Amino acid sequence: MDEQIFILTNDAGEEQRCRVVFNFETDEHSYVLFTLINENGESTSDITALRYELDENGEMASFEDLETEEEWAMVEEVLNTLVAEFDQDQLNFFTVAGEDGEDIVCQVLHRFEANGKNYLFYGLADDEEKTEIFASAYEADENGMIIDLVPIETEEEWAMVEEMLTSLTDKEQ
Repeated sequence: MDEQIFILTNDAGEEQRCRVVFNFETDEHSYVLFTLINENGESTSDITALRYELDENGEMASFEDLETEEEWAMVEEVLNTLVAEFDQDQLNFFTVAGEDGEDIVCQVLHRFEANGKNYLFYGLADDEEKTEIFASAYEADENGMIIDLVPIETEEEWAMVEEMLTSLTDKEQ
């Protein structure tokens, strides 16, 4: 998805580039959540919000400040929901370093615990068919994010993992 950028003019008449984080509509208004960005495209502010209307080209225009506490509360609720969903979705992805040193994004397919250890099945995120499924033990941070993959070392451990994969595969069929 292409990044959306728009320009605001501040009180001093200076143009400021802004990156759209999310936009949404209610029955009465359209809103944009955004951050200010510098010439390198790096965010230079926290996320904030404005109301807007679309111009004749379908572009965001006629930006206005939010006026009431109720309006700010509604926008904050949308932002909190987005953050919660994003954080939850992030638990399903992690990166590993490939042989060439590049990051490879992996998708968690299933997590389970056995014998006091955490395990997971995962595949490459860009492999929609999940033609290859990998297994590993793992360590997670306090939020459940995968911080380290731990090798499966014993034949007994592999047998248990393979049995779990077989049982999951049998359930799907």
